[in-house]
Formats: sequence, structure tokens, C-alpha cells
Amino acid sequence: MIRTALCLTIGCALGPVIVAAEVSEQYVPKNFQRAYANGTRSPDGRPGPGYWQNRADYELEIELEPKSRWITGRGTITYFNNSPDELLELVFHLFPNLYAAGAARDYEVQPDDLTSGMVIQALAIAGAEVDTSPDSEAVELEGTTLTVVLHEPLPSQGSLEVSVSWQSRINRDSHLRDGAVDASSLFSAYFFPRIAVNDDIDGWNRTQYTGTTEFYNDFGDFEVDITIPGPFIVWATGTLQNPEAVLSPHVLHRYRSSFTSDEIVHVVDAIDLAEHRATLPNTTNTWRFAAKNVSDFAFATSDHYLWDATSVEVDTSSSRRVRLDAAYPEGSSDFDTVAGIAREAVHFMSFDFPGIAFPYPELSVFQGLADMEYPMMVNDSASEVPERSVQLTSHEIFHTYFPFLTGMNETRYAWMDEGLACLGDYLFTKQQGVQRYRLFWFHELYENEIGHDLDSPIFVRSDVVREPAYLHSSYSKAAAFFLALRDLIGEDDFTAALRTFIQRWSGRHPLPHDLFATIEAVTGQDLQWFIRPWFFEFGVVDLAIAEVSHEEGKYRIVIERKGRYPAPINLRLTFLDGSTESLFRTAAVWKNGESLCTIEYPGPQTIVKAELPDESLLDADTTNNTFSVP
Repeated sequence: MIRTALCLTIGCALGPVIVAAEVSEQYVPKNFQRAYANGTRSPDGRPGPGYWQNRADYELEIELEPKSRWITGRGTITYFNNSPDELLELVFHLFPNLYAAGAARDYEVQPDDLTSGMVIQALAIAGAEVDTSPDSEAVELEGTTLTVVLHEPLPSQGSLEVSVSWQSRINRDSHLRDGAVDASSLFSAYFFPRIAVNDDIDGWNRTQYTGTTEFYNDFGDFEVDITIPGPFIVWATGTLQNPEAVLSPHVLHRYRSSFTSDEIVHVVDAIDLAEHRATLPNTTNTWRFAAKNVSDFAFATSDHYLWDATSVEVDTSSSRRVRLDAAYPEGSSDFDTVAGIAREAVHFMSFDFPGIAFPYPELSVFQGLADMEYPMMVNDSASEVPERSVQLTSHEIFHTYFPFLTGMNETRYAWMDEGLACLGDYLFTKQQGVQRYRLFWFHELYENEIGHDLDSPIFVRSDVVREPAYLHSSYSKAAAFFLALRDLIGEDDFTAALRTFIQRWSGRHPLPHDLFATIEAVTGQDLQWFIRPWFFEFGVVDLAIAEVSHEEGKYRIVIERKGRYPAPINLRLTFLDGSTESLFRTAAVWKNGESLCTIEYPGPQTIVKAELPDESLLDADTTNNTFSVP
């Protein structure tokens, strides 16, 4: 049995101090300082009076031949230059070039997946045709980025249209975030040429996509037509605009009922698939989707997937509901539970953490092979472990808030979204009674490498570190920091600060310091003593039980801070009768640089063992976490 002590006295002895004086100043990179000086960012964490960001709206028409996996596309991109400067060039991301022969990659690609990358068949900017041939002086192709010199500069507050047609192929055997799942099921992302972010920090984002770091995109509206052979169902970012033109009448009825249903609706069941009556019996169908103010677009398709759907109210004042899909093959090990998990998770996110109504009208979870998130879309692998299904489904949906609602730069600061999403799935799975909540993603991997020379500070840019250091900083360490910070400032203040951050930066591009400053502004606390070591210095969490003594009718348990990072104390005492009691102290006990903290326990029970059992702290040395009392 676990009980909580009602009355405790804590004294933190000033033993050998970790540093002579904990530095209470913030490290601010020069490019961030420049943004403050230019007025695009404010030191208090708000967008500055001069904040700006550009935008691109996409109207795309694509045709997919599932058997060959070739995508043929054409479209119009309307680009808005909201910056104070005229632009002399446009930079495009051509992410499928990851699969071009000779491309720089962090992972091996199967030989059959090597292509010519994305082939631009025609490109016109502001009505002027662009020569995209290898000898052209108007373009420069470097890996996954294409830079195009503009015929006429694009003035500040001006806009232009880009017309483009292209071809690319969905990978078959090298499933990295997207690709073929089986012979007639595919998940496709990064399939269209997109204009890179040009921001107030570094200008154009020319970072190469090599397979590890994720993405950084501007917001925009998408209207996308997907033409595909008749039996295929399509799930995508956005809302289906023409369901009556693609779904058979009885499936259409179920589909529409799911918008208001609290129960799981089997939109397409095994009988529909066996009798080939899920879609209208056309040679091809064109599925039309639209999404407002999103940072990416992805779609999935299959001719033999079951389709479950449900909905959940996310805003009691307006009675607004969100519709949720789960798409999976018959016999899936867990996806028959995914729509229900998604429903519970979206409700939790809307009313508990972060407590902001889910921002999109719909979301689909597709059984693929990747465990990857997109606006209103999730590509998740199946699992035979129910606990993992809950953790994974909720984790990927939490990305709706980070980095999609708040447009974080995952390319550089992956910890901002992954760490907060890890905290989110931790809190959700804990609420659901799932034991796995104590372990953050990649916890076991980090356990074996805590404190090694590859264990770098969290702030080191994601695009300059490789796995496994990338995973440590982005997931486990960042999540442990956020959990410890939540304990430090209190659940209510932490949630209030995070809500404020989301509201300030919804539809914008926040930096790490915008997050730090917002938390300090909302709580009214200087937290640099806590933030600085975790983010900017090498170190580890390492707490040890140095001593347990009994004097004058009370116990004194001495906790030593051996590691650099200040962390909370979760202490469990075991008594002679086998009962236990848990004591907790936040990281505030180390605020002034103390290395020893003495906890006094006023009996009268006899303590036989003291432990520091909390795995979420990522303690570097667990051999000193247990003290048996003689």
C-alpha cells in the first residue's frame, strides 16, 4: 500500500555545492538576439511588434497508380511574402530526392527504391517559364533543395503564383515515414514540391532532408484532388469535400453518421470489402480534400482496409465535435481498438492537457509501418501490446498541438515537439491506468548511454547530431525535463503556461526561448537555474541515498545530488510490517546549488529500506538508489 505522509520537515544541508553559484542568466544565440533587436520576437516570449511569417497556399491535382506507385501531379502554389525584404529567389523542398541515386542519407535504401527523385516536368513562376534542366543558370539543385532565381524580385507584401507539374514514386521496401504497406495499401507524404520556410531567424531553410530530422513548414490552405482506381479508399489531411461522389450510398450513410456518433461506426466492414461495394463502381474516383491553415498534407489509400469512425465533443460552449477514423486490414492485432483510443485521447487533450479544444475537424489513424504524425493524419504500426497501442496512438495525436498548431522547427529543435508529446502520452496513459506511462519513448536505449560522450545537451541542434544522440535529446531527456519542470512549478501553473504559449504561437513559428520566456512570464519565476544545466550543459540526473539514520525518535534520510541536472526526489520508504510510504520533493531543493538534502521522517514506524524508484527521472546510476537500514 502506498500512503502519503501528512507532516514532514525538510532541511537541505549545504554540502559540497554543485557549482559555486548557479548562473541565473539565459544563453541566447546570436541569431535569436538579432530577432529581438529587429523586433520580430520579444524577450518575454511573445511575438514582437515586427513579427512576420510567409505563407503558401496549394491547389494540387494528383493521379496515383497504386501498382506502380507512381504519382503524377500538377498544381498551383500561391506564395505570400510578408517579410520586410524583397525576395530574389524561391527555395523548394523536393523531399523525394532522398531516394535519388547518390543522395546523402542517414539510412540505407533498398535498390528497388532508388529513383531519379522528384522529376519537375514544368515550372512557371509569376507566368515566366523556368528552365529546370541541369545546365540552367536559373536553378540550383542541391540534394533535396531546389533554388530558383526569380525573373523579377518579389517585393515585400507581394505575392506570386507558381505553376508546377511533376512525377515521383512512393517507395516500396524502404518505409521511412511513408511508403507502401502492402501490395495495395500505401501511405504518402512529401510527395509534392513545397516552398521552404523563409523566417526571421535565418532566412531560407535550406536544411537537407537525410532521413533523421523531421520538418519545418509554413502554414497554408490546401485543396487536393486525388484520382485513383475505383476500389481504393483515400484518407487524407483535411475534410473530404465530395463523399457522395466516391462512396457507395450505404457507406456514405455510415460515414455521415460518424460525425455525431459517440459509438464506433464501422463505415466499411468486411462484407463491404468482400462484395466490392465500399466505393462507387467507377474505373477511377477523384477524392477531393480541403484543409485550412495547416503545415503539411499527407494521404493514405487501400482497397482492402476496414474503416472505423467515431466522434467526440471537444468544446462544450459550442458543442463542436471532432471526427476520428481508424483504417486497418482485417485481422489487425490492435487497430480495432484505435478509434476508441483516439477518442479518449482527443477528449483528454481538449479538456485536461493541454486543455485546449482539438483544433482540427477530423483526424485519421492509418495502419502503416512508420509511427509518424502529420496534420490530421497518423501513420502508425500495429502492436500486439495493448499498452503500446495506447501510448503510440496518443503520442502521435499529441503532435497536433506540437508542432502543428504551434509551428515549431522540428528540423532544429525536435525536443520541443517530441518532448512535449512524450509528456502528453505519459499523462494520458497514466490517466488510463497503463503501466507503461513511467517509461518515455526510447527510455531503454538511453538507459545504456546516460552520461556517455554522445549524451549531449538537449539544446544542441537536431540537424547536427545523429542517432542515438538525436533520440536521447529529443525524447527521453526532454520529456524528463518537462515532467520535472511541471513538478517544480506545479501542475496548474505548468498547464497555464503551456496554454499561453500555444495561444501566443498558434499558427506561428516559436523558438525555444519563446517557450522558456513564456513559462517564466506566466509563473513569475526566474527558472534559469533549472533550465540552463538541462539544456545548455553536459550532465546527467544522478540522485543517491547517502545515509539513513535514526536519532531522537525520527529518521533522517540524506539524498545526495551527484549529477549536474537538478531533479525531483521521489522517495519510497518500506517499513518493518511491509507497508510503504512515498515522499516527494521538487527540484527546488537544489535551487541554491546544494548537493545534499536531508528529509526528516517523524516515525513511529521502523524503516527497513529507502528507495528512489522513479524510472521517469532517467537516473544515471541506479546502484546508489536503494539503502537498506540495518
